[in-house]
Amino acid sequence: MLISNRHQFIYTKTVKTASTSIESYFERFCMAEGSWVQLHARDEHDSPEGAIGYRGAKTPANAKWWNHMSAQEIFNRIGSERWNKYTKFCTIRNPYEKCISAFEHFGRSLVTKDEAKASPTNKNIIDDPGSEQDEFLAYITANMPLDRDKYTINGHFCMDEVIRYEFIHEDLQRMCDRLGVPYEPSYLPNFKADIRRPKATADRLYTDASKALVRQKFAYELELFGYGFPRNQI
Repeated sequence: MLISNRHQFIYTKTVKTASTSIESYFERFCMAEGSWVQLHARDEHDSPEGAIGYRGAKTPANAKWWNHMSAQEIFNRIGSERWNKYTKFCTIRNPYEKCISAFEHFGRSLVTKDEAKASPTNKNIIDDPGSEQDEFLAYITANMPLDRDKYTINGHFCMDEVIRYEFIHEDLQRMCDRLGVPYEPSYLPNFKADIRRPKATADRLYTDASKALVRQKFAYELELFGYGFPRNQI
């Protein structure tokens, strides 16, 4: 999460939406000019210029700001005056693709991941689509990547803008224009880009059961953002 007092914006960090890359891009506007260095993991930052949430393996127990704070938690810390005055935005993604991304990052067995790392050819192959479809369904049943609390408060959508994963560069430029900060795409990192296998597509992983589960769990997002089932997209 980010708060910029200099440019008066708040960024809430969703999961599996290129949110770390977007967060990294806007971090420099939350710190004193000239002090920013691009890092994948980052300690908590709190200064008159703004705040950056801790980004690492385990959030410290005494952290005031951390990466995946809910909108309500941020509101509680800054109060209604700044919350209402600042431009609030987050990144979103098609829920069907979001679930695949979570499965590829967290859900696949360690054996499968190790084999993919050891042999580049394995990285592109799903040897038993049926078995993997079952594994995918089991994973999202137990670990659905819901993070509605990052963009709603008391059930109401509370963002002013969104950056869509599917149009990340166009929406990033639009967001920069709104905030009055430079659009410099070279500052947008590509964190975690090599985790998902090219063969891990919606058509290969989804069954009727897993589609129905996503439709049920993400009904709010599918209606609000107008997403549908994707075809051969990553």
